Amino acid sequence: MADEAAVKEGGRKPKKKKSRPTNCVQSNKRIRRKDWYYRNGKYFANKKCFKLYMAQEAEKALKAKEAQTAAEPPPASA
Repeated sequence: MADEAAVKEGGRKPKKKKSRPTNCVQSNKRIRRKDWYYRNGKYFANKKCFKLYMAQEAEKALKAKEAQTAAEPPPASA
């Protein structure tokens, strides 16, 4: 709808800006176009940063699972 109104008024559709990554998710290093390492919807500086990020995410998931099981009361036996 908004694009149609823009076409009627200005004659052209507005260009969509593409988001380009500037920094690595893990190390926050600057990423150049030729050095992009794209995995799982995120951009990393290199393969090592990707592996470190995955290890950290696995550790966070494990801690969250442990915290959840510790918070749950044991099932009552009948």
